[in-house]
Amino acid sequence: VFIGTTTTISLFSNCLLLYIIATTAADHIGSYRYLLAFFAVCDIFTTIGHAAIQPWMYAFSTGFFFFPRRSGIVLYGVSLDTPLCLAFIATYYQTFLVLAYHFVYRYKILTSGIGTSFTDHWSKACWILMAIVVNVLYIAGFVITVAIGMTPSNETRAFVPAEFRQLYRNDLTDLRTGFTVLAVRRPNKLTGDMQWSVESTISFLICMSLFTGTAGVIVFCIYQTNATIKSTETVLTTTTRRMHRQLFRALLLQTAVPCLFSYAPLSVVLATGAVTGLDLGAFGNVLFLTTAIFPSIDAFFVLFFIVKFRIAVIRLFRLPCRLDAMGSSVEQRGT
Repeated sequence: VFIGTTTTISLFSNCLLLYIIATTAADHIGSYRYLLAFFAVCDIFTTIGHAAIQPWMYAFSTGFFFFPRRSGIVLYGVSLDTPLCLAFIATYYQTFLVLAYHFVYRYKILTSGIGTSFTDHWSKACWILMAIVVNVLYIAGFVITVAIGMTPSNETRAFVPAEFRQLYRNDLTDLRTGFTVLAVRRPNKLTGDMQWSVESTISFLICMSLFTGTAGVIVFCIYQTNATIKSTETVLTTTTRRMHRQLFRALLLQTAVPCLFSYAPLSVVLATGAVTGLDLGAFGNVLFLTTAIFPSIDAFFVLFFIVKFRIAVIRLFRLPCRLDAMGSSVEQRGT
């Protein structure tokens, strides 16, 4: 019921946003409309991944198992469980990268003509090419790292918890099933003592480096954008400054949603098992279920904060609302 509800809301809200972007004349937001559309498409793919795979997570004392709800999907004798998990991981982390694109765009628009940068003279084609290259390398980095260090092996199948089959009615010890697993500490084959796994630890650190690198870009852009908006040395009219501030706040809110409902729960799972050694068990799945929320509500913030989009929605559904009092919350120049 939960996944069905979030899937329905997400498909509706993001398809509505794409429709409004395509049919509403809002030239003053310039190329930003393409970033908004791309973000909506990413949310749709994430939603489809949730609905199709319905991923479950079991958090144990040294990490977690991540697997499809209906394990044992086989095509021509090959298990598709692990590839499906990898595909979901790609869509899951791509959202954070797209958010970084939004912040870079906002920062570059605001600081255009202020100071010097080697990117000042880049054409739109250069930016698109760079975005594509970064996106491919970023996603490939995650997928390859997880595929090498966090996919099933005889060793990881051996320490599937005894209560696992009873809880999920899945048998991950069966070679026909697939999953991804993070187990930074594993039992020594001879002594049985827990020891750090070099393979899992390196994979974990690489993934965290990719994620924190993206977070660093976002934090830098947040700081610089906020400082530029507040600076009295920035030559902006009162109206333009107010519009930049409104869009900046909207972007912060749009970023807070996936951080709160997606990346924060995963951080709790990682910190609890891999760092503290506590066993969350099936509660890890409860935390991960919240990741289905953010794709369903992201689009609503965009539709609300960009006033022309908001007006278009009101007119489309003939909602009772006064339109004459609405001001614009987007920049007045094209990019």
